[in-house]
Amino acid sequence: MQYRPEVDGLRALAVVPVLLFHAGFDIVSGGFAGVDVFFVISGFLITSIIDGEIRDGRFSIVSFYERRARRLAPALLFVCALCTAFALLWMLPRELNNFGKGLYATSLLASNIQLWDQTGYFSPDTDHMPLLHMWSLAVEEQFYLVFPLLLIALRRLSAARVLAVVLAISALSFGATQVLARLDPSANFYLLPSRFWELGLGAAVALSGLSNAAVAKPAREVLAALGLLAIVLTYVLVRESASYPGWATVPVVAGTAAFIAFGRADTFAGKCLSWRPFVAVGLCSYSLYLWHQPVLAFARLRLSDSVTPAGYGALIGLCVVLAYLTWRYVETPFRDRRRFGRRPVFAMTLTAGAVAVVAGLSMDHSDGFASRRLELTRLNEPSVGLGKDCEGVVDLKCSTAESPEIAIWGDSFARHLVDGTRASDPEVRLAQLTKNNCGPFFDLAPVLPNLALDWPQQCLDHNEAVRRFLLAHKSIRYVVLSSPLTQYLGQETVFLRGKGLTHSSAEIVTQNFESTLAWLRSNGLQPVVISPPPRDGRNSGLCVARARMLGLPPGDCDLPVAAVEAHDGKIRSVLASIAADFPVLNFTDYLCDDISCRAEDEGVAIYEDDGHFSQKGSRHIGRTLDFARAFTAAAAHGCEHAPGAPPRGSCGFASRRAAELNSGDDPDKRSYRSGTWSGF
Repeated sequence: MQYRPEVDGLRALAVVPVLLFHAGFDIVSGGFAGVDVFFVISGFLITSIIDGEIRDGRFSIVSFYERRARRLAPALLFVCALCTAFALLWMLPRELNNFGKGLYATSLLASNIQLWDQTGYFSPDTDHMPLLHMWSLAVEEQFYLVFPLLLIALRRLSAARVLAVVLAISALSFGATQVLARLDPSANFYLLPSRFWELGLGAAVALSGLSNAAVAKPAREVLAALGLLAIVLTYVLVRESASYPGWATVPVVAGTAAFIAFGRADTFAGKCLSWRPFVAVGLCSYSLYLWHQPVLAFARLRLSDSVTPAGYGALIGLCVVLAYLTWRYVETPFRDRRRFGRRPVFAMTLTAGAVAVVAGLSMDHSDGFASRRLELTRLNEPSVGLGKDCEGVVDLKCSTAESPEIAIWGDSFARHLVDGTRASDPEVRLAQLTKNNCGPFFDLAPVLPNLALDWPQQCLDHNEAVRRFLLAHKSIRYVVLSSPLTQYLGQETVFLRGKGLTHSSAEIVTQNFESTLAWLRSNGLQPVVISPPPRDGRNSGLCVARARMLGLPPGDCDLPVAAVEAHDGKIRSVLASIAADFPVLNFTDYLCDDISCRAEDEGVAIYEDDGHFSQKGSRHIGRTLDFARAFTAAAAHGCEHAPGAPPRGSCGFASRRAAELNSGDDPDKRSYRSGTWSGF
């Protein structure tokens, strides 16, 4: 087919927003949609080549896959090899285990399937995954396995009927997005059945012949410009969502198809994208796409997420340099049949791929070579409370006694208090009533892009079961509630019982929290709210582990107070309001001074990740701060010495030793102290 420089320019328009999005630049909140542009381009180009060769009777499956191997394998395997070297140097065992899974899945063209099983694309932990972006290459390769066979099977049909079949399959694929978005958002995002329609629409443009049709130039000018506008508006306006891909994906896909069909070099839009800088970036776009995620991820790992905007700009510049060098010295030579014949290309691809599979499986099966670093492996073990089987369970089987006295209710930030409470009093009678992401609200649930659309109702159902449990078990006197609230305050919408989707605000969260606490008190229960530990957005747990691995000063992982205040400003505002009527305990008095908050305490790494206590951390902090006694005393007496008033106010934990020294202040030897810090 004839070379079209404007299509290379379109590749540049696809890859640059992806880089900016992954670098965290908010100006392109929908930059991830650049991958959708790539899908349409790939569908168009591949179909143009295959259909033309089939019609001419010269199509060969072997030749087709040889071209794919020359185009994709050398740069891909080169990047994977260098990623492996840096992973072995800088990754902790748990990270290396996940990297190994990604490595062999990438080599087996199944990265999207592996990620579907592991994590949502928009989850925070994906920032540290160097091979995250390989999912889109897997989708394309799976399309390349299926689509040529489909066209061969349909070769005896007329062009119009082949087009009709492709459009019908694409329509079914789009329909699948509407179903999968509700049943399994990760499957909807990652898997070919819900992505086929994007490649299929590009294929339909090729099969229809629109790109060569005699369409009046004024019409082509308008349609091409509208196509580009749709792409750019998607980058600016669309945000991550559980229902992506779906209706929000239609403009960028249709816009790309329109530009390919009508944006020829003689149109204004075509001339813009034929500009040499665009074309140059487009020529290197594959290598640029391959490099961007590893460079950004490894930088975040090595610098403990403390990369500045200027730093990200420098990293993007490094990506461009690496992309050019890879295009010049890896991609280009292997495309030259005079330098590398068919057999060497296949031999190199299969051999290097097999080595990558073996290396990846070795990392996976050895838990990231954990035996080499057992201490580091155990450092960030998660605090799972009474066990993983208690996730979302409301039953006495998730209790330490038949007649529990304390109920710990909330999301994973409530769960991580369980280990510490038991460590402070091995005989404590508690029930764990926790569900990940589901805060302790009877009428409010978060709406998160990586969870199914019916998940908010599941959260409300869980909390309704908690209500029934509390009423049914009269032995419960104290209810300990905790949540970071970011899943409510950090999203544009929340789910409100009776109203459905509602705009999120600190006011609606505060009102619902107060309503829940008031219900508990009206039913004879004594609630206490536990603020999450200090957080600044970095993964403090992995920072400490990596500092130990690399021999860096542990103080480098301490959290600056200014950063903590900025990160948790909204939750501090909500909890300050709550403290006017109910007791709130916070960790800042103990963990923080005027400058920073500790990520280690008495040599113990207290964090698992960016906010949760690790198992060891929870037990250490629980014993040090006497969780069981502190929780019950604060729930019963509050933080303010106001005779006759209900328990209320904000307290900072004190160490057990300090509590014993000051035990004369309170008959319960309370393990907290009144005080304020940054809004509490």
